[in-house]
This record gives sequence, C-alpha cells and structure tokens, in this order.
Amino acid sequence: MIESTPPGTRFPLGSGRDPDIGVNSLQNYELTPNPLFSLLVRESPDGTKHAELVLEKILDREKQRNHNLILTAVDGGDPVRSGTAQIKINVTDANDNPPVFTKEIYKVRLMENLPEGSLAFQVKATDNDEGTNAEITYSFSDIAKSVRQLFTLDPRTGDVKVTGPLDYEERKYYEMSVEGKDGGGLTAHAKVHINIIDVNDHAPILSLLHILNPIPEDSVPRTVVAVINVRDKDSGENGEVSCKMDENLPFRLEISSENTYKLIIASALDRENLVLAKALDREEAAFHELVLRASDGGDPALTGTAPICVTGLDANDNAPVFSQSEYTVRVPENVPLGSVLVTVTATDADEGLNGHMKYG
Repeated sequence: MIESTPPGTRFPLGSGRDPDIGVNSLQNYELTPNPLFSLLVRESPDGTKHAELVLEKILDREKQRNHNLILTAVDGGDPVRSGTAQIKINVTDANDNPPVFTKEIYKVRLMENLPEGSLAFQVKATDNDEGTNAEITYSFSDIAKSVRQLFTLDPRTGDVKVTGPLDYEERKYYEMSVEGKDGGGLTAHAKVHINIIDVNDHAPILSLLHILNPIPEDSVPRTVVAVINVRDKDSGENGEVSCKMDENLPFRLEISSENTYKLIIASALDRENLVLAKALDREEAAFHELVLRASDGGDPALTGTAPICVTGLDANDNAPVFSQSEYTVRVPENVPLGSVLVTVTATDADEGLNGHMKYG
C-alpha cells in the first residue's frame, strides 16, 4: 500500500474453504486487533463469506513501514476449528515530506583573500521520504547577478565555492536564498548571510600637499613645509597608520588630525645646545631629500613611502669675505699715476643678487 492511500479503502483478502457443511463450515473471519485496519466480512448469494481489509487511518511510512496481521477463519462446529493466514503489509513511500534544511539561516564568515575555487561553505537538507522522493537538488533562488559571479552552488552536494575575487573594501556583506527540491517537487528554502572578513591587503597611501617649496633658509622653526594625508583602505588595526621620516634632518612630522601630518621646520640648537639657531642653511645644504614612511597595524605590517625633495631658497645671510683680512702694500715713491698697486678679492656665499658685490 502506498502511504497516501485514503482511509476507507478496501483490500479483498479472498475467502477460506471448509469441506464441512452447515454449522460446521466456515462461519466468520477475525483479524488481529490493530488501530489502522479493520475487517469487513461480506456474504455472497451462494452463502460464501469473503473478507476485506479496510484502512481506518492514514498510513505513515516514516513511522512504520511494515505491518504484520493474522487473519483467522473459524467454523461453527463443536469444538470450533480455525485456520489462519498471515497478512504482510509493506507501506510504500509517497512524497509527503518536504526537504528540511539543517539551518534556517546559514551565517558564514569568509576571509577576503580566499582563493578562487575554494569551498566557502555547504548547505544541507534532509528528506524523510525514500528513493527519488528523497533526492534533493540545490539551487540559488534569490541572488543578484553580480553575486552569482562570485559563488557557485553544486546542485547535488550543496557545496558553495568561491568563483570570483572577494574584496572587503568593495563589499562587506552578501545575502542569498538557497532552495532544496526533492524528486517529487516539494521544496524548502534557507537564507545565507555571508560576512567578508578584512585582511591586511592594502598598503598605506601617502598624499602630499606642498605648502612651501623652495623654502627660504631664514624661515623660522615650525614653518609648515607640506601637509601629508595617509589613507589605508583596510579596516580595524589593518587600517590604523602611523607616519615617520628620516632622522637627522632639519624637519619633523607633527600630527595635525587623524591620518593627517604636517611637515614642519625643526628647531635647531647651536653647538652649546643653549640657544636656538637657524635650522636651514642653504650654503651648507642646497636641498634635502627625505622619505616619509607610513605603516599600518597589520601583522605583518604593510608600508607605503613617499619621497620629498625640499630645496632651500637663498636669503642674504652671508656678508662678503675678503680673501685676506689685511693687505700690506709697499709702493715706490716714483710709481706712475694710474698704476695698479694691489688687487683685493672678496667672496659671498649667497647666490644671485645676494652674492653680487661692489667694492668701495
């Protein structure tokens, strides 16, 4: 019997035979007491009695797939004689159970650097039916086209693999629905929530805004030379950046705001470390090459660099200097008028007009 057989259905069991006659012949049938089945005895016009098995309640193969009953035929003699027959009922499957997913919502966390072709997760559904009625086929039922390019679902195993690049900075969360359909057409649905986890895959990027370049060499300490903005697309510690520069230079970095720094002229001390001296000296160094380095908080940390070349602009801070501090000339008294007695020379460390000299 198929388990979808409606109650009230009758199954003929045939009739017994008894060679006796009258009351000594077959008089009735009896059935093992059972809540699912009853016995109906019908009598033909010729007096032959036939037994029919009647289904009283709905069958459920998933609860009990086999039923064993005993049919007894009795006569009316004294003593009473009887005969028995076994009734073996095999309940066959009907597609009366839909698939059931192991979870209503699958919550998945995936690293954004998961290689393409990797198994991301698996969905699983079960079906209490058997045979083709229990064979489940999986498919995406509600998914954007752009997401379908990133994930594939094996219709037989429920394995979901990554087939495109995941990028936390581009998209942090995906949601989709999965359908499980059995061989009889019954379906079940489950939600999938995918959170993409950030990895440290972006190095800091430095952007420079030159405020003053070239720099007058007589600029006072703390003069702003440039503003540096540092950006890192990663999140959390992976996106936390710090900026440093080469030491032993007449500049230093100062934090202006979050991820923004100022490159300023440093204060310099004289040799006795007593008073502030000029920080820049074009005559000593006409330009300065420095490298800014920004590192993030990832493990391992990624670093971005930006070179800066700062040119000094001359100031008239050097007086002319004669080649000698004193010139001694011996002149004969009869030297002709207009004769050159001595040539004096002076130099000026400044450049341009600041280095042009006049003698007087």
